[in-house]
Amino acid sequence: MKIYPYKNKTPVIGRNCMIADSVELIGDVVIGDNCSIWSGVVIRSDTTPIRIGNNVHIEENSVLHTSTHIEDNVMVGHSCTIEAFIGHDSMIGNTASLMPFSRVGAFCAVAAGSVLTDGAVIPDYSFAVGSPAKVHSTIDPENPKHVMRLARTYIQGEKGMAALAQSYIDQGIWEHRDA
Repeated sequence: MKIYPYKNKTPVIGRNCMIADSVELIGDVVIGDNCSIWSGVVIRSDTTPIRIGNNVHIEENSVLHTSTHIEDNVMVGHSCTIEAFIGHDSMIGNTASLMPFSRVGAFCAVAAGSVLTDGAVIPDYSFAVGSPAKVHSTIDPENPKHVMRLARTYIQGEKGMAALAQSYIDQGIWEHRDA
């Protein structure tokens, strides 16, 4: 992992985080506890602060920039571009793009390849799809048919991202940060 101060701000990493060697953290970035940041991710704060909550998992080659704020228990898929607010317990599908000042509510899912345009708002409990992304349907976290739209499906359990990150830590593959 490479950490770069910018304008006298240095990234801060919480406890029990797994961060790949090829991750770049720049400037006013704060990462919570129990997060995993996978290969090729760039989190660059050179214009506004970036805040990442606890138990957030960001997969390979994603880029986080302008005005990004991610709450707890969020899953960001491969190769996403994030310049937005993401509410807790939400999932962002592979290659999705969330443009500046867009907002994804809590318990949401944004489908792979979707694009939220500048300032777009996806309300809580929504499944959004398309380019530009629109609300397709409502998510009921208690409905078993919606399980694949819930972040917890991808984070928790013995095959979830948290367990996978721990297996990388246990094997000494990437750095384990216990601040």
